[in-house]
Amino acid sequence: MQTNSEQAKSLRVIGPGRAGTSLARALAEAGWRVLPPLGRGDDVRAAACDVDGEGVDLLVIATPDGTIGAVAAAVEPVDRTVVAHLAGSVGLDVLLPHRRRAVIHPLVGLPDADTGARALRGGAWFAVTGDELAHRVVHDLGGRSLQVADGDRVAYHAAACIASNHLVALLGQAERVAASAGVPLDALLDLVRATVDNVATLGPAAALTGPVARRDWATVDRHLAALDASERPAYEAMAAAAHRLSSGEGRPRVTSRGKVGGHIAVVDRVEAFRKELEAARAAGRTVGFVPTMGYLHEGHASLIRRAAAECDVVAVSVFVNPLQFAPTEDLGAYPRDLERDVALAEDCGAHLVLSPSTEEMYPEAMATTVSVGSVSEGLEGALRPTHFAGVATVVTKLLALAGPCRAYFGEKDFQQLAVIRRLVRDLSFPVEVVGVATVREPDGLAMSSRNVYLTDEERVAATVLHRALGEGVRLVEGGERDPAVVRDVMRAVIEAEPRAAIDYAEVVRADDLSAPDTLSGELRLLVAARFGRARLIDNRGVTI
Repeated sequence: MQTNSEQAKSLRVIGPGRAGTSLARALAEAGWRVLPPLGRGDDVRAAACDVDGEGVDLLVIATPDGTIGAVAAAVEPVDRTVVAHLAGSVGLDVLLPHRRRAVIHPLVGLPDADTGARALRGGAWFAVTGDELAHRVVHDLGGRSLQVADGDRVAYHAAACIASNHLVALLGQAERVAASAGVPLDALLDLVRATVDNVATLGPAAALTGPVARRDWATVDRHLAALDASERPAYEAMAAAAHRLSSGEGRPRVTSRGKVGGHIAVVDRVEAFRKELEAARAAGRTVGFVPTMGYLHEGHASLIRRAAAECDVVAVSVFVNPLQFAPTEDLGAYPRDLERDVALAEDCGAHLVLSPSTEEMYPEAMATTVSVGSVSEGLEGALRPTHFAGVATVVTKLLALAGPCRAYFGEKDFQQLAVIRRLVRDLSFPVEVVGVATVREPDGLAMSSRNVYLTDEERVAATVLHRALGEGVRLVEGGERDPAVVRDVMRAVIEAEPRAAIDYAEVVRADDLSAPDTLSGELRLLVAARFGRARLIDNRGVTI
């Protein structure tokens, strides 16, 4: 407040709308001398001058944000006059060429001039920058000031809009949903006030309650099922925000994708993933885990559906692991489509997707790797010497994060499945490894993310792998017991296809992948070949 001994400061406003008029009334009540405002159509060239030709102390441009610069440029500069605006997201530069400039943004709603004037004199916060006179304005109004640098004003204003405008929009949704149940908005307002008080006392994270905070996804499902389709996106977005707040990690998302009763959370931080599954087990739920490298297809879908049929909560990881790619392999070109992967995972019954960055999985150079002997040494291991160490290392990390669970892997990568089974057994992980049969196209080609590399001609040629395995199985079932004969026949079938460059055709014991002298018991026939850019593998089992 100004004292009687101080000379009253003078103010003129350009733009006598709600904000400008509210400020003029509030400062007049605080003892400022307020000159008549200038509005649309008025000549603003001399707006910075008093009636006596002297410069006013403060000229406030209270026009729409997009016009502030043009209005400021039209005003003839006066050295003693501070030219200011009230916009939250606009900085000082728009007020050039004026030498003394300021921004004074009130953190209060100004729905009309009378209400606005009272709010401005009620201890309001103001975000200010520029000339010291801006702080004098806040002082005279009895307010509190925040110094916000020009470079931070957009983020600051976004926060202010979330706290005010978005809250009003959410209450509008609450009013609509409550009305559908015959409940008036007034019945919810005490809850709103108490919630804001709790946030002021405890902070947002500690004040959060409700189904997302306690991981009660069944209630979230019921809410989504009860809501009109037009109301679900806002609910989903806020459920995701609540999930992020309660976990303190990642950028999780909860979505129904239009499927009544469905939801899925997507996290990119490993600790958020760990906490989700720990909470599920603490609630007495069983966990199924499907590790993948993404670009999901029907083969992955079969793993997720199997997990959903056998477990209460299903988690899927989507991570292209650089450790299992040699420098000459297709890490950079490996196909990726997270949105598609999340949609497929949800449709198959998944509840949680972990999609971490490489930096999140490996924040520093790995000093520890995991190597599984014997089963990893032949076949793929012989051709890709670093591959299975990369696989074993990332699977070890993922299983450590997932905790006690059933982990589902496809039999198409049969050697990988054998490596993981041995790893889990040797390291005593509390994990049951479940192998799921290979899913094939109608012509027998095993589904693989790398099939997208195939040209039309190569796609036709690639079915030779399935035919070669079929010939091998036919021989064994027909009584052939010499593994060399079976290998040679499978190799001959593949080599007869001009577009195929064969890597191997083998028959091994299914339990340890060792080469038998005579065929007996549980066997696996395995083949690998390259078709243009795509290197494909396949296998089939046979029992004698």
